[in-house]
Amino acid sequence: MDETQRLRVELAQAKKYLDITDVSLMSNKSISTIRRKISDGLIKAYQDVPNGKLLFKRIDVENWIEGVVE
Repeated sequence: MDETQRLRVELAQAKKYLDITDVSLMSNKSISTIRRKISDGLIKAYQDVPNGKLLFKRIDVENWIEGVVE
């Protein structure tokens, strides 16, 4: 992980809500994998407007990452 990615992960860990890029960096999963996990009901995403930005509660993401078994 380069310095920029490390700093983004640190910043993401300080946020209450994360965007899909933050989730991707924190979990080392691709954005398409995260979208599949949303569709499978394994991680909850929030959208305040139709077709708007996906947001995730940091605590939900941390719990999902800790419980990921692949």
